[in-house]
Amino acid sequence: MNYFNPKTAAERYAKGRPDFHGNTIKHIKDFIKIDHKLDKALDIACGTGLSTKALFEIAKDVYGTDASPEMLNHALEKDNIHYALASAEQQPFEGNTFDLITVSSGVHWFDIDQFLIEANRLLKSKSWLVLYENHFIAEMHGSANFPHWFLQVYLQKFPSPPRNNAYAWTNENLQPKNFNVVGEEKFKNAVAFNKKQLALYFTTQSNIIAAVEQNQTTYEEVEHWLDQELTLFFDHADTTKTINFGNWIKYIQRVN
Repeated sequence: MNYFNPKTAAERYAKGRPDFHGNTIKHIKDFIKIDHKLDKALDIACGTGLSTKALFEIAKDVYGTDASPEMLNHALEKDNIHYALASAEQQPFEGNTFDLITVSSGVHWFDIDQFLIEANRLLKSKSWLVLYENHFIAEMHGSANFPHWFLQVYLQKFPSPPRNNAYAWTNENLQPKNFNVVGEEKFKNAVAFNKKQLALYFTTQSNIIAAVEQNQTTYEEVEHWLDQELTLFFDHADTTKTINFGNWIKYIQRVN
């Protein structure tokens, strides 16, 4: 199931996802040592385009693809970005086209072996596949009980759907596919939320989307529950709390 295909999910995603991507792009620029803009960059599983538009910092010509037409309906900067409907494993481009391919918070939904075959086809020799994830680690500044609530209350009520988090990102596995893992970074991104913004963000997670799409609950019921639960951490509606997200980046280079 594509949890981000329903119209309601795409609408919430467009409104509720934080834009941290510019900070990640700065890390990519420094690691790869990009001193002038690349010719072409492709963002796969681009969603509504937050991760795609950030590529203009390091690329002249930017492309974004996603398997959800509803996500692309809400995509940003459509006049400047070449968007296309496509699965990660089958892209509508000629081979040896791109200097960089990025995937933000999406590779765990792919058939990864097939995706790597396609990425190898699309990339120029010695070019880069960069995977990154901005994941919720429930670190709220000044609220020591928030991680406990997230693990013992939220995730118990809305568990994460199955995904491929066990792929072997090792050179032993990737070199036969014409890739090398060159490096990895881990850091944190700080994002400020008020109670309403944090509740909206939660409803963009596959945890809640899955529960709604499987008719276990409705968004209205979830919003009411989150409003009550998050009152524990927000004194007033306009109170803002800073939450750390964990960010990792994998730098993978095509061998030849």
